[in-house]
Amino acid sequence: MGTPQLAPATLPAPASIAAGKPFPTSGAQTALVSPVDGTSLGTLTSATTEEVAAVVLQAQAAFASWGQTPVKERVQPLFRFKELVERHLAEIARIVTAESGKTVAESEAGIRKGLEVVEYATSMPQLIAGEVLEVSAGVDCLTRRHPLGVVAGITPFNFPAMVPMWMFPLAIACGNTFILKPSEQVPLTPVRLAELFHDAGLPSGVFSVVQGDRTTVEALLDHPHVAAAAFVGSTPVARAVHQRATANGKRVLALGGAKNHLVVMPDAEPEATARNIAASAFGCAGQRCMAASVLILVGDCQRVLDGVVGIATRARVGSDVGAIINQRARARILG
Repeated sequence: MGTPQLAPATLPAPASIAAGKPFPTSGAQTALVSPVDGTSLGTLTSATTEEVAAVVLQAQAAFASWGQTPVKERVQPLFRFKELVERHLAEIARIVTAESGKTVAESEAGIRKGLEVVEYATSMPQLIAGEVLEVSAGVDCLTRRHPLGVVAGITPFNFPAMVPMWMFPLAIACGNTFILKPSEQVPLTPVRLAELFHDAGLPSGVFSVVQGDRTTVEALLDHPHVAAAAFVGSTPVARAVHQRATANGKRVLALGGAKNHLVVMPDAEPEATARNIAASAFGCAGQRCMAASVLILVGDCQRVLDGVVGIATRARVGSDVGAIINQRARARILG
């Protein structure tokens, strides 16, 4: 593909992380293969229900002090984490590319978008400040915001860095402890992020990573000490996560997929429109929720269509277009 790669020996191990260090797991094993060139990336061993429970208890214990830590102190590790990710951005981008198949440019862009949320989370002292309202003579209304406790994030394969960074910086800055369950197809990037967060001075147990499959997810959703869960992925799985978690009394944010339509009117500027259509449809190899999958041309838009075809014909795999995540996805696309 012509895409710079990290040698397998320099990639992080696909481990689960608790208390700032890897911990042994004994569940089902999954062989990891780079979609870029088929290189082996190691073997993922899922966390069992009992092992997930142990991580949750560690996170619950950490919450006892983290939830009471002043918010101005809670955001300090986030400042340092942002600096460390920026310093190691090229390395992290190559890890993302190795395990997800993105181009390096796409990987770097995803990390930078995730860092925008980290930066936003550092403003939490201003964002969650309470207020006092005088609602009537001699009657004041005081508002306070309290953390929930242990929260979990279940993230997809297509953005190994960005989507987790949508979740854990905000949850942690608000005083929660966070357990990340990344897609079993891209377990390496979260490990590197966890290492950097530990180096940034985050206390033990505040951020954990549990690797695994459906059994691991269900263990998180069923555990009574997990107060809330966030999910990003396919719509059928989003429904299943929402139903299971809400049945267990948890707060849930479950984001599914979409069927995106683009409508081109006759007065559209052909070249710019073709570029934007191609970027939407082919960016991240089309493996993102905002990818255009239906193009509707109104009137005479042949120049636009020719432009899209031309861009697709000239695209080079590795520099212009990344790889599909695995052979199953390729077979589904080809029908």
